[in-house]
Amino acid sequence: MKKKKFSLSSPLRVGGPAGARSLKESVDYCTRCNACVQSCPSYLLHREEAYSPRGRNQIVRLLAERKIKFTSNAPLIKDVTRTCLLCARCTAACAGALPMADHVLALRRAAGWNFLPAPLKMFLRLHGTRPKIFERLLAPLRLLRRLGLVRLLRISGLLRLSALQWIRHADDIVPRRGRSLQKILKKQKINLSPENADILYLPSFEAQYLNAEQARCILHLLKSKSPCILLNIPSGLFEYIYGDLALSLAQAKQLLTVWNKLAGKRKLPVLTDSIEVYGFLKHFPVLFAAYPSWHKRAAAFAAKVLFVTDLLPTRPTETAAADGLCALDASSVLYPAEDAAAKARKILKTHFGKNFVECEYSRFVTLAGGLAFVRGAQTQETALENVKDVARRQITQVYCLSGLAALELDAALRRHYPQARARHIVQMQAEP
Repeated sequence: MKKKKFSLSSPLRVGGPAGARSLKESVDYCTRCNACVQSCPSYLLHREEAYSPRGRNQIVRLLAERKIKFTSNAPLIKDVTRTCLLCARCTAACAGALPMADHVLALRRAAGWNFLPAPLKMFLRLHGTRPKIFERLLAPLRLLRRLGLVRLLRISGLLRLSALQWIRHADDIVPRRGRSLQKILKKQKINLSPENADILYLPSFEAQYLNAEQARCILHLLKSKSPCILLNIPSGLFEYIYGDLALSLAQAKQLLTVWNKLAGKRKLPVLTDSIEVYGFLKHFPVLFAAYPSWHKRAAAFAAKVLFVTDLLPTRPTETAAADGLCALDASSVLYPAEDAAAKARKILKTHFGKNFVECEYSRFVTLAGGLAFVRGAQTQETALENVKDVARRQITQVYCLSGLAALELDAALRRHYPQARARHIVQMQAEP
């Protein structure tokens, strides 16, 4: 098979204050002012310019201008892009709001790198391509976990192999017991598609398969509404990060088509419980900037996307009393969602008063959006820095806007600082 030629040219546009533009135009907007550098977790760990957002941006620019050769610098470029957490803190710090995570992803695609172990990538990809097969495979995997397969692998020493590191981490955050959202809905006899729906609910991967409590709390929030629940309809985010870009756009088109069909003239709002998915859905108009007919649909759709903070009550509840300090983790992948984070801060401050630590608990981002399963790079160091920061401030509750981030952080806290725990923000509410 002929090896794919390295090329950064693509019809896909990236965003910014000036609107959608090509990768080369976006990279050229960088003024090299250094504002992004101190916000980058990988730079704070490496202390090397190449591992900063500015350094990565310059690598993309030099490659696009053909001032350096990819083949001559492939090892360094691979390590530099591998260590990017796609946390978008650089974009939040940038005066021009440059989408530097998108620049890194464009470089990964051009080189053919995805950094997920092949078996894991194939398994997670089934969630979007073969959801029924994916759900059937989860049951035997949970059984193997209960039987202690991972413990046997750890005793045998096989988990020391870098290719198997993700199995140990998955064992930390994937529950041994529990039902999927689809089974919960079936047991409670909840109609997935009521005739007079007034909101569409697009559950995240974790709400569907990993955290039943999170799903139940969201259904409790929707009890006064008639939600149409969109099960097994991928947003395209996973493929956008790790898979085929064409498949990602196809999945995004499928979601837009389903929305147009179900929303009709009323243009129903679409609720999601994942900050990563929320940012990605809001970004749809940029993704389809090169396709005028789809761009119009994507813009109408993005205007109707809601995050769970839009439904959470701002009045205090009896169950919200904190024994100690409470903090917010507003970590996101790719696209900062300051509107959702601002609402979350207001809600938590109302509920917990002086016990709420106003600033985010850490300068390090918690990995999420599929990144949670990737070991190596600096993920372990990042997780440990998060735990140290929580322990240093004596925080006992961390509320996350990402379900996977909550599972990731909670696993690290259980191991190093068991006095604290991390949960998704909807779990602050009383159980129905």
